[in-house]
Order: sequence, then C-alpha cells, then structure tokens
Amino acid sequence: MDNRAYVILLLVALLWTLLVTALIGNVIATNINGAMATINFTMFTAALAWVVGLVGLAAAFVSTLARPILLIPLYFLAVLFTFIDGIALAAVLRAPDCGNLAHASLPRHWIGFGSSNDAKRCRELEASTAFLWFLWATFSVVFVIAIFEARRGIGSSALSSRPMSQIG
Repeated sequence: MDNRAYVILLLVALLWTLLVTALIGNVIATNINGAMATINFTMFTAALAWVVGLVGLAAAFVSTLARPILLIPLYFLAVLFTFIDGIALAAVLRAPDCGNLAHASLPRHWIGFGSSNDAKRCRELEASTAFLWFLWATFSVVFVIAIFEARRGIGSSALSSRPMSQIG
C-alpha cells in the first residue's frame, strides 16, 4: 500500500479522535452530578485512540516501529474499544430528540441529564457517538490494511525466490 494513503487514514483517525475528545471533554467539564460511567469509558477510548493513532503515524515514518507484531494488536484494540464504546454510548443515549427532551419518558439518571443545558449535552453526546462510529470505520480499514501488509510481507520472501527446479 502507498505510504501516503496509510498516513492519510491515520490523520483522519486522529481528526475523529480530536473531535470525540473535545466533545466528551466538554461534557465532562460541564457535568453537574450526571451519569458518568459511559462518558468516562468514552474518554478512555479516546485516549487509547490517541496512542494508537500516534504510534501508527510514527510507524509510518520510523521503520523500526513498523512491526506487525506491535501494530496489529494496537489496531485490533482500537477497533474493539471503539466498537464497544459506539454501541454502549448509543444504547445509553437512546436517540432522543435533543431539542425537545421529554423528561417523563427518560429515566432519572439518563446520560443526557447532568448539565445546566441538557439539550446541548445531548447534542454533544449524539455527535460523539457519530464520530466514534467514523473512528471505528477508519480504524477498521487501517486494521485490515495492516493485516494484508503483514501477510504480504511474510509471504513475499518465499514468493519472490526462484523455484527449486530453476536452481543450478
């Protein structure tokens, strides 16, 4: 694969990570006794995505870091945690109409409650959920490409050599 395409994918992943970090950071900053378990897990996932994205980007430029034994497990963890977090955040959020929150139809400890502006918090959580799914899709593509590159690298030495019948 072209190194530029790989770098672009990782930069896109870092963009989604930046957006999730900013939105969830604002939810945490404006929290007033709200439900925080899923939000804290989302921030953990964002921190993991930062590490994976930056290590992957460094591996694109520093060949000693470009080891499949290091990158494939990191990409797998990023794919796994963003998938789990995307499902968890979407399930806890329940896809309400943030402009018209019906307090009677939502539980008392709903994730969108806990701010002086619940509609803003709800919209930030919805946007974070969407960006988490974009991040999952981006890391999934990077993970699949890393697996194909590792398989190509393993088999390339055996495939590029001459067959035994041609030696001699």
